[in-house]
Amino acid sequence: MYKFLLFVILFGTHSLPTETIKSVELSYQTRGMQKFLIINADSIEVKINGKIANYKLTKNQWKKILKTFDKVKLSTISKLKRPTTKSFYDGAFISQLKVITNLKEYESVNFDHDAPPTALIKTVNAMKSTLVGTESKHDF
Repeated sequence: MYKFLLFVILFGTHSLPTETIKSVELSYQTRGMQKFLIINADSIEVKINGKIANYKLTKNQWKKILKTFDKVKLSTISKLKRPTTKSFYDGAFISQLKVITNLKEYESVNFDHDAPPTALIKTVNAMKSTLVGTESKHDF
């Protein structure tokens, strides 16, 4: 009882901060090639071997990406199973998804670019769909 009262006196009864996603990053890498797709609430940045292109993101596109995380617990994405291992022998780009929130950064398990873990398929597809109508649409 005294520990609880001390906690309330020292820290108050405020609730814990809500975790919100600030940006999502998708990387594809292999020997000699690096591609990054970085998306936040209003912009898309594409980096390919150091060349950078920027695009606008609509609120609906951002909402679509955020919705893909409704059933994904961010703290578990580093433990998801990769369905294929072609990147082990240069048969595919090695990819990773990074989610940056106001509280923490989460990194997925490495996976083949054409075969993300099942729980991340919708997220990867939503991210790629933001490039439709841009000059970078074929790069991912």
